Amino acid sequence: MPTATLTFQLPDEESDHMVCVNARKIASACWDADQHCRALIKYADNPSEDAVRLAEAIRDILREAANL
Repeated sequence: MPTATLTFQLPDEESDHMVCVNARKIASACWDADQHCRALIKYADNPSEDAVRLAEAIRDILREAANL
């Protein structure tokens, strides 16, 4: 089974290290944010146009960032 090892020069690369350590939590938070926006767009009772536009913009930002 292939393995990968990431090496960081600490403390200089501490922020990059923390991103890798917390990547699963970050991905989960992005998924949750997308799902909340989707629910507002699809299921909210009488959401304002501004709220829908903001939710759509947030979803666009998340999709764009995920396709890096």
